[in-house]
Amino acid sequence: MKKLLLATILVAFMNSALLASYAEALKLFEKKDYKNSLKIIAGELEIANDANPGSPNYNLRFLAAHNHWKLGNMKSAVDHFTRCIEIKKNTAAPYIDLAMLQIEIKKYGDAEITAKRGLTVEKSPLLYYLLGLISLKKENFWRAKEMFEKANSLDPELHYSYNALGIALMRLKKYGEANTAFSAAYAMKPKSAEILNNLGMSYEKLGKTKEALEYYEKAGALDDKNRVVSDNLARLKKK
Repeated sequence: MKKLLLATILVAFMNSALLASYAEALKLFEKKDYKNSLKIIAGELEIANDANPGSPNYNLRFLAAHNHWKLGNMKSAVDHFTRCIEIKKNTAAPYIDLAMLQIEIKKYGDAEITAKRGLTVEKSPLLYYLLGLISLKKENFWRAKEMFEKANSLDPELHYSYNALGIALMRLKKYGEANTAFSAAYAMKPKSAEILNNLGMSYEKLGKTKEALEYYEKAGALDDKNRVVSDNLARLKKK
């Protein structure tokens, strides 16, 4: 679930020339031309202005962080996100994206610290969701369940959080509750092969073979190259 939050970046303090440069850098990022996007940012970023509340450095660094992330330059991405946190202390966005990056590189302890720090700034459902993911990775399924439920209570439209909640509940062998969570995710994202497969799995665990087969087939129709789905479908057809 790596989702760039650039659409919400404020650019009000940029002058027209700088705004044009930023827009070009963003356009290059969207075209996956990350290196040239970084070149434009490097030409505009003045490190001395980090402490200036009216400077565009937060926006520039946030975009730079995502460029470096895409290029696999994780240390540089972390550095830029960290500076974003220092520049704009009252927004959750850099905490969210930094924690996502840290999860991706399996720095779960660091990601947990980042997410918890972010929650002191804003009770963001995404931060609770990320804490749930971290707990899943650590196989602390009760804690994961708690965090996903908190995320869902704050934002009932997070289909991926309901899906993750279902996974935690499956690991806790609470198959009926998992089915309910997957069903909620499916209602919001009916064209997701992953959610359909998970829903099928919950039905299979509940002994409802007909329903399980139906959802496995739907998942396979959406993603016929998914080995997990095809294996589940083949196994169930042999029963």
